[in-house]
Amino acid sequence: MTTEISEKLYTIEEFLALEWPDDDDNEYELVGGKVMLKDEGGPSAEHGEIVGKVVIQLGVFINQSETSLGKVYSGSATTLGRPKGSSFVKPDVSYVAAGRTQPKFRGPIPVAPDLVVEVNSPSDTTQGIHDKIVAYRETGVRLIWSIYLLEQFVVVYRSDDPDASFLNLKGELDGGDVLPGFKLAVKTLFE
Repeated sequence: MTTEISEKLYTIEEFLALEWPDDDDNEYELVGGKVMLKDEGGPSAEHGEIVGKVVIQLGVFINQSETSLGKVYSGSATTLGRPKGSSFVKPDVSYVAAGRTQPKFRGPIPVAPDLVVEVNSPSDTTQGIHDKIVAYRETGVRLIWSIYLLEQFVVVYRSDDPDASFLNLKGELDGGDVLPGFKLAVKTLFE
């Protein structure tokens, strides 16, 4: 569950400087300046399985390419390319095209990923999902796959299209101009 825990708006620097009690095992994100408690109770096995399937499929596609396409990250934090901004999030899966970052870097992904995948748990709020999608779109994420775990569908957002598209179990995820040639049947995510 993603829950807002503070009315005060924070910058990334202020958020990173917050001190949490030693016995606090929760994960927090900063979305649009709001501190959010992420996945209260932890992600489910189903959530992890879908994340794993996406990472594997993207990784196989990238590794089989004759050119260096980029890197896939699972659960890595990103500043969305705005280190002094108001979002410090941990997408379930991110893809960054080759040449957009230094070959080696430490800390969060320093750019807005080209592709972000969010696997929405039943406990995620509509507002929390919306806020993350807005943050991703505002910072230039080119392709977003918002996967709904229980409902078994995917909402796709593309930077070149103001409207989202809805894919049911008969649909197919497409890498578009972010990962040309990548295809993944939606039903395989839920098998």
